[in-house]
Amino acid sequence: MSTSPEIPSTMRALATSKHCKPDNYEIQTLPVPKIVRPEDCLVRVHAAASTAGEAQAAAGAFRYLMPTKFPWVLGMEGSGVVVAVGSGVKSLKVGDEVMGGRFTKPVFPNVYDGWIAEYAVAPESLLVRKPRNISFEDAACLTGSTVTAYQCFKRGVVELMRLPAGPGASPLEGKTVFVPGALSATGGIGVQMAKNVFGASKVISTVSTPKLPVVERHLGPGIVDQLIDYKTQDVAKEVGMGTVDFVYNTQWGLEGTFPLLKPKTGVVVSIASIPPPDVMRGTLGKMPLVVTVILTIVQWWYDWKTRGTNIQRLFVSGNPACREDCEECVELVARGKIKAVKTVVSFGDLTAMRSELSKVYSGKGGLGALVVKIV
Repeated sequence: MSTSPEIPSTMRALATSKHCKPDNYEIQTLPVPKIVRPEDCLVRVHAAASTAGEAQAAAGAFRYLMPTKFPWVLGMEGSGVVVAVGSGVKSLKVGDEVMGGRFTKPVFPNVYDGWIAEYAVAPESLLVRKPRNISFEDAACLTGSTVTAYQCFKRGVVELMRLPAGPGASPLEGKTVFVPGALSATGGIGVQMAKNVFGASKVISTVSTPKLPVVERHLGPGIVDQLIDYKTQDVAKEVGMGTVDFVYNTQWGLEGTFPLLKPKTGVVVSIASIPPPDVMRGTLGKMPLVVTVILTIVQWWYDWKTRGTNIQRLFVSGNPACREDCEECVELVARGKIKAVKTVVSFGDLTAMRSELSKVYSGKGGLGALVVKIV
């Protein structure tokens, strides 16, 4: 095993010793994680990010579906510098600047501890070299959401719309795409993916009233063609019934997108709402029979809501372990096609971390991904 000198025995980490909401997270002193698998790397973390799903799981949302290990170190992804590598690591070495996370499947229980800590271990397969032209803070929040959006658009375009999506293609040229939440952690990446990567001619999105003036500042000009204030405007009326070709759904209410879609050709790809049993099983692992039954009934409900149409839907749980997709997304980031939409707080400010992670947990009031700057 190759290591950097002066790796301490203990570290600080944002963690919880019980199921709780973010306002009870604590800075704990814990042992620096060890490399126990040949494919693992130890990273000195510079910045890290959490997600709504992780915050809800830490609060106990899935306690009856999965075992839980405490202390729970928060942070699904991050960036930093490799300080030690296992004997089987081939592509990375001590000193490499990397980005990645703990995106194992099933997601829970956690195989690896979180990244909002001074050190984190991750397998080589879930780490990539950070592009030199982006900051550690940007890199910390781009792996999961970018790969997920890329896989959603690619699968929707190729599998459902039967359109080519290879290099140089603009399969959504002439198409209208709706992505809710232009300045959310997932929606902010989704609108960029639609416009800059898949070539959508018209991108429609939503924000709350206070965020209207800052959309171009965070996304750049020309990314969102039609911006709707969901607080004061009727989204369905403003979008127009039956006018959308492709929906990238990042929010809970999937059925609300059905009337927006063209009834003969519309496609919705969702990372939120209620998935079918196979997607949930792939994400969380084994499930009780009653959960499978409930998920199946909800799919029947979606079928009933789209009766009389040819609307197609697909639920996707993003998989950054797909190396080809992950490397393609890092290249998109390096070329400036996708940029981070984020709020940054300091690891030294526990009050700010709790406050901003509470917004992540509730899905209300935050702007972009929540990044914790550690170094």
